[in-house]
Amino acid sequence: MSGPISDDGVLRKLLQHMNSQVPPKRMSLSELLRMSDPHYVGRDGCEYLISKDELALIKDTMAELGISDVKLPILLIADTGNEQSSWRVDGETECALVLRLLDKTGGGTKDRLFLYAPHIVCLRRKVPTATVCAFLP
Repeated sequence: MSGPISDDGVLRKLLQHMNSQVPPKRMSLSELLRMSDPHYVGRDGCEYLISKDELALIKDTMAELGISDVKLPILLIADTGNEQSSWRVDGETECALVLRLLDKTGGGTKDRLFLYAPHIVCLRRKVPTATVCAFLP
């Protein structure tokens, strides 16, 4: 007979499952552009394709910004530290790219950006395969 299921164990398993698509190591845009089938490998060992059209959009946007490379997929991190539900993007290059893709200015520090549901919907419509949601404990 087994003992009661621990809440911590259930939560840990749930977070592992929710983060299965998050790659342990992100790839640069330039690396992905050289691949015939651009993809990254998630924590679950599965390959996740990134659309060539999305890569072209990101490359063009990066050129507009005068930035040569960025790590992909862009991590959209659930931020539980705010009163309202929000998502966080970390990294100066990633923040600049996301702001440009959303046609926005400001919204955080230079290397940290906070987004809300309408922003996430818009961003995921533009680059659904080049972004991934991450949930931290």
